[in-house]
Amino acid sequence: MIKAIIIDDEKHCIVTLKHLLKKFDTIDVVATTQDSTDAKKLIEEHQPNLIFLDIEMPEMNGFDVINQFENPTFKVIFTTAYDQYALKALRLNALDYLLKPIDKKDVSLALDKFKNQELVISKDQVQNLHLFTNGKMQDTIALSTQQGLLFVKIDDIMYLEADSCYTHIVMNDTTKHLASKTMATFEEVLLDNSLFFRAHKSNIVNLKFIKQYIRGEGGELIMQDGNYISLSRNRKQEFLNLFKKV
Repeated sequence: MIKAIIIDDEKHCIVTLKHLLKKFDTIDVVATTQDSTDAKKLIEEHQPNLIFLDIEMPEMNGFDVINQFENPTFKVIFTTAYDQYALKALRLNALDYLLKPIDKKDVSLALDKFKNQELVISKDQVQNLHLFTNGKMQDTIALSTQQGLLFVKIDDIMYLEADSCYTHIVMNDTTKHLASKTMATFEEVLLDNSLFFRAHKSNIVNLKFIKQYIRGEGGELIMQDGNYISLSRNRKQEFLNLFKKV
């Protein structure tokens, strides 16, 4: 039986989530609280396996709650209404979340991830969240790999290549990593950074690692590792507008 705690400052959100969780006989909600400052005490008292943790709360937000634990033994599913800042923090750190309003399907998928051991939160993730809560934009991203999580510098990514439900990430030292996330996931995070450009439906490139552009219907980009990446015809003009011609 999964022991769970719900932490959310809005009572109706707790009631709704608790009602949804009652539909699953593998989980028992042992405690709830609307006061985030009581969360640490509640967690230490009940020793839950899983916490449903709201992000936007007064006094102490969800990231602050987690920052109180150096090496969390529990698993966390963050819950949040749409908040661009919070979602970017979660995606950069490969953390799972439920977007409000939550429905039964969302909960079912979350519990499947729990069973498959996909919700562990690491010390590095806690430290990175701490940077966000202190207003320091981090420069690393967590890649979900078959072995676990790999933290890399965003600026060191040369390009990304889609491969069905996976993404190949090539670094500036030509090392390659296979991440178990779709290209769309990385697009949401990286395209906020002016260094990155969606060259094609299958590729995102770091502009500072482009060595040459070859003209064509769309054209081709030669990256610093010598790899050729096609530039989509409908992305060509936007790409060329990024650079001053001499």
